[in-house]
Amino acid sequence: MPDKKELFKKIGLNVSDDNINIDLGKTKDFFNSLQDTLQEKAETIEKNISEGKIDLEDNMGIKVDGEHIDIDLKKTKNFIEEFGEKIEHFLGEIDHVASKLDKK
Repeated sequence: MPDKKELFKKIGLNVSDDNINIDLGKTKDFFNSLQDTLQEKAETIEKNISEGKIDLEDNMGIKVDGEHIDIDLKKTKNFIEEFGEKIEHFLGEIDHVASKLDKK
């Protein structure tokens, strides 16, 4: 993954000690691509939950009802580890989008 300055440059931000230069075209393209990616991922997750492909209690280890909150720490730990891996993948997707914008 590129360093922060390289990533900023790819999304239209040039940061130096004395000033910040923003290329609105690149920045707008980046945020539009990011919005599309986030919307697509959110729709997929929502669809999977509604179709029963993802069971939050089973995956996260947290069950909430009117009187109790039950937390299975082992399942929660596994969920957090998997979520961390997904965040790393997501950051890779952001880098990919930034690379695509850099080629334009």
